[in-house]
Amino acid sequence: LHPLAILVFARRRIGQSILPIAIVAFTWRGGLAIPALLVLAVAGLALLVVEWRRFTYRLENGRLVIERGVFRHTTRVVPLDRIRGVDLQAPWLHRMLGLVQVEVEAAAGGTAAAELTLAAVSADEGVRLRHVLLSHGGEAQAADSDTPPARVLYRATPRLLVAGGLTSGRHILAPLAVLAVVANFADDLPGALGERILESAANRTPTDALGITVLVATVILLALVLAAAGSVLTDWNFELRDEGDRLLAQRGLLTRRAVAIDRARVRGLDLLDSPLRRPFGLVGIRAIAGGIQGGRSGRATLAPVIAKADAHSLVRALDSLVDPDALLERHPQAALTRRFVRALSMPVALAVVASALEWWWAVAALLVLALAAVPLARDRYRQLGHLFDGRRLTARSGSLQRRRASLDSGAVVSYLVRQSPLQARAGLCSIVFRVGQGAGSRRVLDCSEEQARVLLAELDVPLFAPFVASPSTRAEAAA
Repeated sequence: LHPLAILVFARRRIGQSILPIAIVAFTWRGGLAIPALLVLAVAGLALLVVEWRRFTYRLENGRLVIERGVFRHTTRVVPLDRIRGVDLQAPWLHRMLGLVQVEVEAAAGGTAAAELTLAAVSADEGVRLRHVLLSHGGEAQAADSDTPPARVLYRATPRLLVAGGLTSGRHILAPLAVLAVVANFADDLPGALGERILESAANRTPTDALGITVLVATVILLALVLAAAGSVLTDWNFELRDEGDRLLAQRGLLTRRAVAIDRARVRGLDLLDSPLRRPFGLVGIRAIAGGIQGGRSGRATLAPVIAKADAHSLVRALDSLVDPDALLERHPQAALTRRFVRALSMPVALAVVASALEWWWAVAALLVLALAAVPLARDRYRQLGHLFDGRRLTARSGSLQRRRASLDSGAVVSYLVRQSPLQARAGLCSIVFRVGQGAGSRRVLDCSEEQARVLLAELDVPLFAPFVASPSTRAEAAA
């Protein structure tokens, strides 16, 4: 590792020990606290130097070998052909020191992913390692002369990122998560301090109509500002580049992150939107790719937010066989009835129970919820659809998060047809398509049995043709 990695190790140790150090400094009597802390600091620094010297990595015989440990020595060996991805991250301290953190994701016993982290190397060394590891070592030099120059496929503007944050449920709900963490922390404060703070806030809360209106407007405005800020911080200067054999996505304001996606592992594309984004014509694009679906959030993002017209152009640039404008085959009317039943059964049943208990406020709230579920159920039905054009399988579903997935049919490794008793009564079924190399699965929801027969036969004629024939066809064949 780079010698400045010692500073990175030190910052982590200080961050982990700051609370115990503060407690000792303020509670230890007798005047020995400061000398004791200085002795511990010197010993800790010596330990960090030893840890840095004992952490080594090398490439030999087509393998990445990492050795580390002070009191317990460990050696990790990963074949290069098992490496699924290499990410470069540069938190604020790394950026100040000109370093990057290299995170290597490798297959480890099936679907689980093993993370290997090189805490701090120089930026040039990080780029070199990514190229060598993803090129499987010996092939890297031979591939240099054949690699076309990188070209930028998409770059997100600040205006788009702000719009994406304001229309993203993930960023809008983030302040609620922060409030939950603060409330949980307040419960642990000594002397009922958290309760006193909440009581003081409740006493200061306005009770008149104007004050409540101003308070609600302020909270909404603050949530929107935080949502926009979260999107900008996470995806600032997002750039997607085509480097020939791989796609490189870079983003982040405080922590700069670069994710390389091997083109050979890309099995399809997802177009995602929501009711907030549809009126503005905004969508997001994610890759369906082996080896990255089970990792950290955002690794498969090819465009966090993009105008719909530009999204279609980007999709065609990523996969020329995908037609994002193609009309999908509608699903039968029975699927609409199923959507209504699923949306209304729970609030109506709870409303009946609440009325029996004479909880009229709960009855009113549940009935309002049921009325709101009606247009949601209709929209969920309208979004159902699928298409197989002989090259790509497209499936669409969802309303609050609508997903239009386009899959390479050759990447599907297994098919699962599901049919509940209620689906069987309505003549419906759902098909799950599992994709290889840990790329997850996609579904065609609530299609008719006849649609399922035709689709499966088109996808894999030798496998399904004998099994998906209609009963009349099988009877004629038997005769």
